[in-house]
Amino acid sequence: MRYMIFSDIHGNLDALERVIEEIDMLRPDMIVCLGDVVGYGANPRECVEIVEEYTHIRIGGNHDLATIGLTDSSDFNLAAKRSISWTERTLDPSHREMLERYASMKRYNRCIFAHATPISPLSWEYIYTVSQARNIFKNFREKFIFIGHTHVPGIIAYEQNNPCTVVRDSMVTTKPESRYLVNVGSVGQPRDGDPRASYAIYDNKTGLVRLYRVEYNIKETQDRMMRCGLPIRLIARLERGL
Repeated sequence: MRYMIFSDIHGNLDALERVIEEIDMLRPDMIVCLGDVVGYGANPRECVEIVEEYTHIRIGGNHDLATIGLTDSSDFNLAAKRSISWTERTLDPSHREMLERYASMKRYNRCIFAHATPISPLSWEYIYTVSQARNIFKNFREKFIFIGHTHVPGIIAYEQNNPCTVVRDSMVTTKPESRYLVNVGSVGQPRDGDPRASYAIYDNKTGLVRLYRVEYNIKETQDRMMRCGLPIRLIARLERGL
């Protein structure tokens, strides 16, 4: 069984459509979205509709829930608040209903799927460090924990009584005695210096986990955002992947 997992689309239709092309080519058995379908970008309605059509598991992110008033956005920066306000006005009731159905966390077949930390999903903690990952491993027994939220892809391996280690490659053949925290990065707003859309594939037959990057039309995305009057900061950062 092959899983395709992606996160943090942020209303970026061009990037999402590029990932959908990958879905149509790879034909995974299970498709999972880890949240933040909306926020920042110019096409929240289309992105919500595509995620509803294509994915089997849908997790709510902080921007999704802030848009429908289910989490506090007071600590968002000014650009994020402006984009949330614009997104609220853009969504139809049907899109809001779809977002309301998103889970906060999901367990499935030795996997945990969450937007941020599964320990406290609605605290929206950013997981950047090995010590944070170790704490997650100590609280859960599942072999794989898939997250997003930081917009920075990466894999951390854990083996009982040994230190957590950062996998230095974008691909790992998993070991029976190890467990893994996989940040799948961001489809629509990468922040690791690589502007390409990110997603992960996990094959439970071969044990392979791999992070993929694909190019999309950034200029078209920026033009869409400009026409909608979205913050320049959000528009400019796309081409830098920051």
